[in-house]
Formats: sequence, structure tokens, C-alpha cells
Amino acid sequence: MSDIPTLDVACHACEFLWVDLMHDPNASILNAVRDTYEVCRVRELNHVSSAIRLRAPAFVCFEVDDPDTRVFDSLMRVRNDHPELPVLVITDRNSMVVAKWAVRLRVWDLLVKPLGQEELSETICSIASKTTERDTAIGSGGALSASSSSCDVQRCNTPGHLKRTSAAISHLKANFACRISLETVAAACRLSPSQFCRVFRKEHDVSFGQYLLCFRMDRARTLLENEKILVKEVAYAVGFTDLSYFTRSFKRHFAVCPTAYQAGARHASE
Repeated sequence: MSDIPTLDVACHACEFLWVDLMHDPNASILNAVRDTYEVCRVRELNHVSSAIRLRAPAFVCFEVDDPDTRVFDSLMRVRNDHPELPVLVITDRNSMVVAKWAVRLRVWDLLVKPLGQEELSETICSIASKTTERDTAIGSGGALSASSSSCDVQRCNTPGHLKRTSAAISHLKANFACRISLETVAAACRLSPSQFCRVFRKEHDVSFGQYLLCFRMDRARTLLENEKILVKEVAYAVGFTDLSYFTRSFKRHFAVCPTAYQAGARHASE
């Protein structure tokens, strides 16, 4: 029998920390799932750090009503002090400032209300399963995998660790604004397309297509910090020829459309 817990067990066995910042505690979405999971709930930001130390949660969720700088400071402190700890942010659809903070700090996921119980449960299970994999890898002496949900495509590797696909990464960085075919990057690595797919996923924990998309989304996000650039110019600059597809991809990635993200960035800088 495997020592690795099943996904269902992992979802319900791990404890997580819920930072409930709703003005009305009864309005928190936690109330819909708290009987299903092991949850430590705090309502004061100055209790977050001590709760993490005492509880060692699988992940932290910030449910934010009205954002202020104290919330951002707390999020930043958690990300800086516990970079390995997944952070989930749940906010109202109108809280563009929170969405921008979440994207900048590269939290695990950002959920926007109205939010169904099923979607929330799926997200919790996804984080729990990844945490279980991480703990299992650490316990067996294995390497800690990079999260495939993150847009951080930079890896800290020992020399030579990625030598089989390093040529593909170099090609991607130099040509991400153009069409990149699987055959081209596979040939650059002296592998067949099928071999390349297997090796790339083994070394990066994501497919080459996912890696490329994350890289382009990161570049697009950076370009959108400039309020003078048009969204369609950003789309073309990072390799998209279809503006509507770019918009959908960006929203799936960051839970906010490019135009709204750019407006939020402009508002935050004022």
C-alpha cells in the first residue's frame, strides 16, 4: 500500500489557516465549508504570523472585504517569511486593488466572488494535494517540485540539472514573441518531439506549452504596468495574434482581464 495519502484524504486531513477579514463574520465563504475541513480561523492580521508558527498550516487563505495597506503588508510578510507556503486570496469582484496585489505577490490562486462551494472545494483539494506531494518529497529526501499553477518559470537548479532542455529555454526567451513549434525546440535539444515532451515535463513539472504560456503571461503582466501601451500591442508583443484569445488566457491566469489589470496598476500608482 502506498504511503502517499489519496487526494480525498489529503483534502480533509490537512489543516489550513483562514484569515477572515470580512466586516461581517457571517458573510465569510468559510462558513460553507468549515465543517468539512480542518480550519484555523483568525480575524486579526497581527495574529497571522503566530498562527502560522503554532499551527504549521498546509496553506493560508486571505478572504478580503475592503483592502488597505495593512492587508498588503500582511500578505507580503507571509510570502517573504514563508515562501514555500501556498497562499490563496478570495476577494470581491470589485476589489481590483487586491487582485493586483495578489498577482504581484504571485500567490497560489486568486478567487473572485461570487464563488460556488464546488469551486472553492476544488481549489482547496488542489492545494492540499500539492502540499502532500511536497511533504512526501521532503520526507523521502526528494527535490521540491515547482508549482505548475505558478507563473514563476524560473527554477533554481544545480549546474547541469536542466542540460537536456536548456536549449529550449534559451530559444523560448529569444523568440517568445513569435510562433514556437514543438519540432523546433525538440530539435534544438537533439530530441524527438515525444522524447522532448517527456524530458521537459520531468525537468520542469509542466508541459512545454504550459511553460511557454506562463512565460508570455509574465511578460504581458510586466508590459501592462505601462499605462500608455495598448492591450492589443501587449498581446502581439508576447506572441499572440488573436486579441480575444489573449484576453481569455490572461483572465484564466490572473482572474482579471488585461484592461482591468492595467487600470488597477494605474490606480495603485496614483
